[in-house]
Amino acid sequence: MSKAGKEKRLDQLHEEIRQLNLEIPADLNKAIKLYSQAQIIIGHLDADALYKAGALYAERKKTYAEAIRQASGTVAEKEAQAELAVNELRIAEAAAKAESRKWQNLFDSYDNLIIALRRDERALYEEWQKANELYDS
Repeated sequence: MSKAGKEKRLDQLHEEIRQLNLEIPADLNKAIKLYSQAQIIIGHLDADALYKAGALYAERKKTYAEAIRQASGTVAEKEAQAELAVNELRIAEAAAKAESRKWQNLFDSYDNLIIALRRDERALYEEWQKANELYDS
């Protein structure tokens, strides 16, 4: 699936979650499942961004080495020319790393959210048990 396809599916999951009432146990359980599904997609998006950052790093190192080899002048002049040659690659690499960090942060946030939702689910279940005990007595 393409990045756009993954992001579209992620948007669909978010829309499904927005439609749920987290006060209803079945909806709460479904939200946990949907957030878990979203984490799978987020993991793929992060992996794609990490791959892109790594590929850009490799390309930058190769371009730098080629620029040094082809340049003339002192070592400092060669390094300056090589740095100019890789400037755009450095910027693209930084953008890919930032993209990866964005997905990592979202994944971690969902981890925390799922933990909180599971606590809510347990609390609802305990309330339900207490209500049933009162009703049965």
